[in-house]
Amino acid sequence: MKRRIVFAGDSIIHGGPWQYWLPDHYVTNFAFPGHTTSDLANLIDGIVASQPEILIVMIGTNDFGKYRLPEDEVIKNILEKAKSLRESLPGVPIIWNSLSPRSDEFSENMVSVNSSIKPVLEELGINYFDCFSLLKNASQNIIELKYCEDPETFGLHLNNAGYELWFKYLEPEILTKLQSTLG
Repeated sequence: MKRRIVFAGDSIIHGGPWQYWLPDHYVTNFAFPGHTTSDLANLIDGIVASQPEILIVMIGTNDFGKYRLPEDEVIKNILEKAKSLRESLPGVPIIWNSLSPRSDEFSENMVSVNSSIKPVLEELGINYFDCFSLLKNASQNIIELKYCEDPETFGLHLNNAGYELWFKYLEPEILTKLQSTLG
């Protein structure tokens, strides 16, 4: 049975070939390059109107790079959007991806933000998915360059190998959550 799977976030979510990997479902992607937590706030009504049966989110990395917001403000913004989505979609499973690693000075910020948002997301009944650990270098908190499309510029976008690794672990989460909503 085809189900409605909705993605939301920034360029990292935007770049994934989700419909290709989930051909048996309806996939809608509300993610756009450059989007910040403020942009996600403006899309919540559209996300709700799309009637997702599961929602997958990753947002926040551009709050650092684009606006250079302090960590506490990024954490606050992410959690406000998460609470709003949880309230607007009370019965819908939500998988919230950690911020992914980067190759620049902001990667350590990702570690701090991720550790701060995880317990609150879980309290909200939102599944926290740690893609940071999947994509990071084994010895440093930066993106493993073999998963990075743009190591010489932004140092955060994924190449095919990065998306494939992420999806290998994300797909079972998606399918399990969809199965659990069938009753």
